[in-house]
Amino acid sequence: MPNYQMNYVRTTLHNGLRLLTTHMPGMRSASIAFFFNVGSRYESDAVSGVSHFIEHMLFKGSRQYPSAKAISEAIEGVGGNFNGSTGKELTSYTARVPGEYLPIVLQTMADMIRHPLFDPAEVEKERGVIIEELNSTQDDPQEWVNLLVDEAMWPDLPLGRDDAGTVEIVSRLQHQQMLDYMGTYYRPNSLVLSVAGNIDHEQVIEQVKRLFDDWEPANHPHWSECFPPRDVSPVRMIQKDTEQTNICLATLGTAYASQDYYPLLLINGILGDGMSSRLFQSIREDQSLAYDIGSYVNSYYETGSLVVSAGVDPARTSDTIRAIIAEFTRLCEEPVPTDELERIKAYVRGGIFLGLEGTQQMASWLGSQECLYNRVWDVDEVIAKVDAVTVEDIQRVARNCFAPEWRRLAIIGPDSPHRAIQFEQLLAGA
Repeated sequence: MPNYQMNYVRTTLHNGLRLLTTHMPGMRSASIAFFFNVGSRYESDAVSGVSHFIEHMLFKGSRQYPSAKAISEAIEGVGGNFNGSTGKELTSYTARVPGEYLPIVLQTMADMIRHPLFDPAEVEKERGVIIEELNSTQDDPQEWVNLLVDEAMWPDLPLGRDDAGTVEIVSRLQHQQMLDYMGTYYRPNSLVLSVAGNIDHEQVIEQVKRLFDDWEPANHPHWSECFPPRDVSPVRMIQKDTEQTNICLATLGTAYASQDYYPLLLINGILGDGMSSRLFQSIREDQSLAYDIGSYVNSYYETGSLVVSAGVDPARTSDTIRAIIAEFTRLCEEPVPTDELERIKAYVRGGIFLGLEGTQQMASWLGSQECLYNRVWDVDEVIAKVDAVTVEDIQRVARNCFAPEWRRLAIIGPDSPHRAIQFEQLLAGA
């Protein structure tokens, strides 16, 4: 197998800002990724959604670029594109640009991050936009049910909340609360800046020093642990007049630093990632229970979940839940055939390689790993961990994660909430 060792330079400024630069010869683009160690799980209930609100506001004007239009023209005017994202543990700001214009875009984004205006009129306008964003989620049952199952897994805990908050809290967030929160968490020692492309390391390092060297560090509060509680109601239902029922069935997952992370990644591949997965073949192809079926993994610092999502005919909801649980049970009771495990390993390896072909993917890989792990895993190290997973590892992790007491179910569709007891019994294997 070819060697995929990464060549990057890590530079730490005196104020704690970590810069990763990666030279990718032959590329015409350069990509920038700013990762802050802050996200929705850092928020108190009283300000839930503030991280997401701040992320929106950074695009609305800064000291040198006093409007959203000025920022977008500075980046798009040289052929670039840019975006922001708020998650549970990280907030990111990214851009991709023709390589020769990297200094312009880096300077623009630095001004956005360090000197946002937070104009009160713009805050109110964006408040309306975010409230519409929250409302639109409830118009999309497929998206809504994925949030609902997190609530079921982590009830009344930060990991169970929508990253964007709630309409009630967003409506009440004060201008000063946003400034205070940003002043607490947006610090250079909470920031990893990753730049990838056909770049000159020294030029990028010198520009970053000029832009950020005078920024004062400060320690900020940590989040609290969010282990899923055991003895809670496992079913969440919302009755909605829809043509199909949207379901999410979640079980316990693992932390991203756990030794069980890679076995779980392969379990997800076996179960529901791709058209050759067991769930797709069994539930869609063989039984025709669902048009849309798949699974995904959420992993955080200390915990996680594996989620199966499906859209089904309302009359076949129970049959689909039974079929999903049957696949869980099969993984617990029957060793995965060696040829199937090898095929899934190849699928996961391919996903990793294909996901690192562009400058934006490389910048995000390096920056997010440095932010979450305080180190960067080389691709060859990750592949070795995938390849080291055994049939016994798969069965052991499946038995831990798929135990009936960890099953949680979210349903949005025409089913009456009175059926919750019946669905609880199905989850328990009755």
